[in-house]
Amino acid sequence: MMLEHAGMRSIFSGIEYRVARSRDELAQAFHLVYEEYLKQGYIHEHPSKMRLSLHNLVPETTTFIAKVDSTVVATATVIPDSPLGLPMDELYREELAGLRDSGERLCEVSMLAHSSDLLSDKVPLMFNAKKMFLIFFLFKHVFDYAVQEEALDYICITVNPKHSAIYDSLLFKNLDDQVKYYGKVNGAPAIAKVLNLSTIEQESALSKRHNMHKMFFSGRTDPRRFDEKFRFGIDDIKYFFVDQVNAFENASKDEVRYIMDAYPEYDLSGIIPLHMIRP
Repeated sequence: MMLEHAGMRSIFSGIEYRVARSRDELAQAFHLVYEEYLKQGYIHEHPSKMRLSLHNLVPETTTFIAKVDSTVVATATVIPDSPLGLPMDELYREELAGLRDSGERLCEVSMLAHSSDLLSDKVPLMFNAKKMFLIFFLFKHVFDYAVQEEALDYICITVNPKHSAIYDSLLFKNLDDQVKYYGKVNGAPAIAKVLNLSTIEQESALSKRHNMHKMFFSGRTDPRRFDEKFRFGIDDIKYFFVDQVNAFENASKDEVRYIMDAYPEYDLSGIIPLHMIRP
């Protein structure tokens, strides 16, 4: 697959890649994930038509978007490890413990979606060069953010086994070879993968995948694309995490307290049920 083909680059020349900077961009990203997950049968319909969780409220969580004019056409979210853990802890807590116990700094890339209206889904992802380029270039921004801005050690991800080859081509390794079944996505199969950020450049150079190595290591993402990340105001917290999706519904008191401590400038007691706040 020739990622450097001039014609392929021209197709995507009008796409802007960066962090989400506004409530509208986040809402579009959450809606895109919802729509694409719904089409895949991963979720049921929800009145909000958005897909998000309490992990999105962690201040360090960062949503990346690919945008054409005013429309978000692809998105991925970087969720750092925190007292909330990672979403994949639901299935892989024991497997992740080995990395955590070694002091490694982890994040999970989640909520990865691209618009099937932009690129036909009739051709499987692995054989659609346009889709691959879009996703690889979005992932390039995620990768550079994890390395340049956050100095992380590992990127973790759970994927449907049918997409496993995509991440193998990016030199992800299986965290565990066992296929598990994810309750959060209607019991869809999942396999956990990790990318070792300290060894990936050398592995990439040795892999003889010259186009991939050039794409990911010939230059770094302009750090200005990471600037001005949207930060939730108290009205935004209420809108997304209470009115649209009741993200506090199944939260523990410790998790609620962590979120409250993460936003000390806000009085969240007016929007979080009192029984979740009381010691």
